[in-house]
Amino acid sequence: MTKKSAKHSVKGKTLTYLQKKSTEWKSTVSKDADQIDNAKSTIDKAKDKLDTYDEYLQKQNGYNDLKDAYNAKQDEIDKQKKLLSKTKKSSKKKSIESTIKDLTKQKKEVYQSIAKLTNTAEYQKQLKARTKANHAINVEKKKIDDINVKKSKDKKIYQTYHDAYTAKKKAETKKKQTQNRSKINDKIAAAKKKYKIHKNVYLNGLTTIQRADAMTSRVFILGESDPSETNDQDVPTNEVDNSDPRTNYVVRSSKQLSGTYYLFGKTSDLDKQFEILQGWARKGVEVTVRGFSKWAHAYLSSVGKTANTAGNKNSLALSLTFKYAMKSKIDYAKKKSKKKTKSSSTKKGGTKKTTHKTVTVKTGMTYWSISQKTGVKVSKLEKLNKWPATSIPVGAKVRYE
Repeated sequence: MTKKSAKHSVKGKTLTYLQKKSTEWKSTVSKDADQIDNAKSTIDKAKDKLDTYDEYLQKQNGYNDLKDAYNAKQDEIDKQKKLLSKTKKSSKKKSIESTIKDLTKQKKEVYQSIAKLTNTAEYQKQLKARTKANHAINVEKKKIDDINVKKSKDKKIYQTYHDAYTAKKKAETKKKQTQNRSKINDKIAAAKKKYKIHKNVYLNGLTTIQRADAMTSRVFILGESDPSETNDQDVPTNEVDNSDPRTNYVVRSSKQLSGTYYLFGKTSDLDKQFEILQGWARKGVEVTVRGFSKWAHAYLSSVGKTANTAGNKNSLALSLTFKYAMKSKIDYAKKKSKKKTKSSSTKKGGTKKTTHKTVTVKTGMTYWSISQKTGVKVSKLEKLNKWPATSIPVGAKVRYE
């Protein structure tokens, strides 16, 4: 297991610090991805330029064959460089480096042959421009490789901060909930002691309302009057000829608790508490109710108030309705990646229609010759098909649209 760098140590860091660092490194990874996209865009533009230069240069007999040979050497060099980056043994590295050196020399010889095809000023100008565009492509490819390495490291650092932030937030939330539940229990115990008449019997009865997630220590301790709980079930039936209806299942449609409850406290504080209770209803806060009914999961569907003229002046009569329900978890379907369809030469149960247009490759054909025949640029043909320019198999169907 690799040791984490002290520079990115998460031990003893605050939640705010971890969140900040997680956001910063997520942004860095996103910028890495943008740089890679920009480099790919530059490569595409350079390839379009290559097509333009090749349109002129291919007029010279022998150019296409030499160009294909040059590209083949470049492909071999790229493969060896990729292999070199994954090799750890020094002896193996030296062997690969020697191979790259030989291939580079061979590529240079092919280029010299291309340069010698003709000495006209325009040909040399186009060839020089093509060489420059090709060099730009290689530079951008190297840039992409380097950024990918950086992106991989940046992503690991981001994951370190993100995981630490998530774990710490979870731990702090759990600690806060434990502390709040303890405070709530203390408040309820004090209220029961205050309003107790005799064993398990309290003044006006007693109902408590608190957040189910215990994210605050607030608890409403209410006197209750004439509470009523109702359970409604749907009983779907099927008619039967000359007999009684039949059913094979029952579904609960609703479970409600309603009644008059008394909120006690200073007159100046009662309106504020009522507003908070209304806020819980409006925001859809899941609550736990304990009293006449004991519900672990409920929602306030109706909250009203009336002046308690007949009772204690320091109280407010509330008309409350609860609906029994649990908060549901929403699972979002993952987007399926679109698979590229390949044109098939096999026929099953008749001819299958396709919008793809293809050319069957014959001996000696290249992307360039297909480009001349179809009018589609070489760079586009390379994108549409899986074969490299140097090894298109005879009989293959090359897609051009």
